[in-house]
This record gives sequence, structure tokens and C-alpha cells, in this order.
Amino acid sequence: MAKSADKIRLEDLAHRYLMGTLSKEEQQEFDHWFNTTNEEPIAVPEALAEDKEAHRLAILKKIRKELDAEAPRKITLWRNIAAAAAVVFVVGLTALFYLKYQQRPEPGSTDLLASDIAPGKNAATLTLADGKKIVLSALKDGKLLTQAGVEIEKRADGQLIYKQKHPGTTVKPEYNTLTTSRGEQYQVFLPDGSKVWLNAASSVKFPLSFGALKERRVYLTGEAYFEVSKDKLRPFRVVSEQQVVTVYGTHFNINSYGDEAAVKTTLLEGSVDVNGTLLKPNQQAVLAGGKINVIPVRVENVVAWKNGYFRFSSESLESIMRKVSRWYDVEVEFQNPSLKNVEFGGVVTRYTTISKVLEMLELTEEASFELKGKTIIVKNKK
Repeated sequence: MAKSADKIRLEDLAHRYLMGTLSKEEQQEFDHWFNTTNEEPIAVPEALAEDKEAHRLAILKKIRKELDAEAPRKITLWRNIAAAAAVVFVVGLTALFYLKYQQRPEPGSTDLLASDIAPGKNAATLTLADGKKIVLSALKDGKLLTQAGVEIEKRADGQLIYKQKHPGTTVKPEYNTLTTSRGEQYQVFLPDGSKVWLNAASSVKFPLSFGALKERRVYLTGEAYFEVSKDKLRPFRVVSEQQVVTVYGTHFNINSYGDEAAVKTTLLEGSVDVNGTLLKPNQQAVLAGGKINVIPVRVENVVAWKNGYFRFSSESLESIMRKVSRWYDVEVEFQNPSLKNVEFGGVVTRYTTISKVLEMLELTEEASFELKGKTIIVKNKK
């Protein structure tokens, strides 16, 4: 599908904004876009950004200029490496790893190991009802097998598709389990058409067929985003750590990692019931110590992982590093425990090397990072 004329225009303005070549009229046009509440990233295409070093210097110059302003606008800038573009603008976030600091170290100053670590990938293991394990990355794309009237297909874009070819008649369901290790993610389309995005170090267990069942019950460990197909006769239930989420057709995210202090269920649209507590869109149920607390949240931060980003808003470094640890399959050590509580805001693509993520975190001048093998050591900034 061709890009809209408006988006192409914005990309061109973004490029010339960085290079400082906007006319007065174009500056007014760009400012009008900038001051809207749009959260959609605007990327500068590779064709407009052949000199990436010039763009990098322009980004730093613009950030420093914003720092010196009496009332700086909030802006986040990042090179979208996955899309081979030079810059991504995101409006409405805190500045690229807080704008409260006046001096910025040049990229490349971090104490990182020469052997960098690549980001995670689309990979998973499928466990069939008979216990047989299938490593999906080792198989060719296409039809895998047919079980109990359900055809299972693997696609190139990290998707596993279950297609109900014949109505299920088995009273006792047979289960399949999709599991991701650290550094892996995957998607599965369930037999009823519901979609599940599985984050790193997670698993979802589900019936091979929902045909003869009175409810659609699946079991989750770790984190997943759900888009559930509507079926008023058969509610969809997700069982995770200490909770059951009941829905009829909606979009929501569940974070139930064992190393997190609470289980968090976030609703994007529709309605869900979490252990009897009803959520509205843009609300999050936080389950800790057997009690549920409902709070408002920015859902784009919660589901950023599904869209290929780390996205933070006043989030502790300890929490951020847990996410980094799972996605890059690394361990994290804090030399000074007080650094765990330092808060950050910003947005970073998940599809870049770990050194690039750590370089951006170092821009705060609150902490420095050393990469030894597969361990990140978090230290006080010298």
C-alpha cells in the first residue's frame, strides 16, 4: 500500500527540520504537526538520509538546543535501525532519555565489549499434545501437520496459524503449548481466530480445538498481548499467576513474569474481568499480595514491545533492565543498588544491538554500563 501524501510530506519535513533547512512556512507547518497529540512515529526514509553521521550530529544539536530553551518542547528522537531509516520522531513523550541534563557524551563513549549482542528474533518451540517438541526456526515455512481436524501452518513472519478444518468433537481437549525462550518472540493465531503475541521467556497453552468446549480457556506464563475473537456463547479465559481474566472479544495485555512484583493486566479496548474486577480501556489491574489495584495507564507504553520498541515513562532502571535482560538474553548486575531506583523516560527500538540501547541509557549521565560476555554491569557514572 502506498504511503499517504500527508505522511510523505511529514517525512520530508522531518528530514529538513534536522538539517536546518525549513523555510518559515515549512517551520510553521512542522510546528503544527509537532504540537498535536499524534503518537505515530514519523521516519525519515533512507533515500533522504544517506549521510547518517550528519543526521546524528543534527539530532544532538537539536536536543541541546531544546535543553537551552526556557520552555523546551518534549521530543524523542531515535534512528530506526530495523527499517534502515535515520530518524524516528515520537510526539508526546519525555525527551530522549531525559532532557534535564545539559551535557551529553558522544555516542561510542560507553565501556562496552567489542563483541556486541544482537536483538531477539522470531523463534519458539511448539509442544504437541503427545509431548513432541518442534523447534519452529528449524522448519521450513508452510503446512506443518494436521491434528484433530486442525491444520497448523508456519509463516515466515514469525506466525503460527491454527485453522479449524472440521468441528471438534472431543470432550476432553488436547493441548498444544507455544514457548519462547529469552531472546525470542512469536505470534499464534488460535483455532477460533484469536491472536496472541508472545513476548520473550513466555508460554501459552491452548486447546487444539475449541469446537466442543463451553469456554475458551488458555494458560499463560510470562507476557502476551491478546486480540480475542468475539463469541458470546463461549467466553475466553486466560489463566495466569494468581488470576483468571475473562473476556468475550477485546484487546489486552498480561504481564505475569515470575520476577515481577505484580501481575499486570492492561486493557486497550472492550472490557475484561480480572478475578471479578471489571476494567475499562486504558486501565490496568495490578495484582500483588492477593489484592487488585486498578490504575490509569498509557497503553502505548505497555504494548510497545509488541510494536518493536522499548518505551518508558518514569520507569525504574531495575524494571528497564529486566526487559533488556529477557530480550537480549543477558544477565544484569548492579554495582550500586541505589541505581535500581533511577527513573528514565524515552523510546528505543528493540531491533538494534544491545550496545546502542545502553548508549542511549548512558545519555542521562546517571549510570554507565559495561558488557562482559553476556552480563551487563551497571555502575555509577564516573
